[in-house]
Amino acid sequence: MGAFEMFWVVAFIFIIIGLIAGHFLEVRRSRSIEEFERKRRDRKAEVERAARKSL
Repeated sequence: MGAFEMFWVVAFIFIIIGLIAGHFLEVRRSRSIEEFERKRRDRKAEVERAARKSL
């Protein structure tokens, strides 16, 4: 296998690793966004409960 073929094999491996890493980063980002939204809804509900309780 020559240097040219080795270059393309290494490039392909790096592309595959990049795709896998990108996928896991995207999953982690979307999970973080969902968790943030859930906490925001919980805080909003808590404020509404406190407001009703004070009336």
